[in-house]
Amino acid sequence: MLCVMIFRKVFTSLIILGLAAQVWSHVEIEAEDYFFPLEPVINFCKMADQCQHDFVPICGQDSLGITRMFNDNCDLYEYNCDEKKQYRHVKMDVCKYEAAAAERTI
Repeated sequence: MLCVMIFRKVFTSLIILGLAAQVWSHVEIEAEDYFFPLEPVINFCKMADQCQHDFVPICGQDSLGITRMFNDNCDLYEYNCDEKKQYRHVKMDVCKYEAAAAERTI
């Protein structure tokens, strides 16, 4: 009986931690929260190798304020690795604002 209760608590804790990790991986933060360049340098190639695509679109911004859309966090890591860039996940509104501004100038 005691083993069953312990198992339930451990199992429930693992489920909650798993859900929290999923939510945290998609928390959008302000670009101002980043200080460029970040130290230590993030190994985006290693992160890309370990990442599993979930295809939740995200907005990324580099140290120059250039924004672009990515298919998901893994796509951002792969792009940073391949192109030697430092894009960071920012609020989706940043990319929407840039797109709206570009449309107004056309």
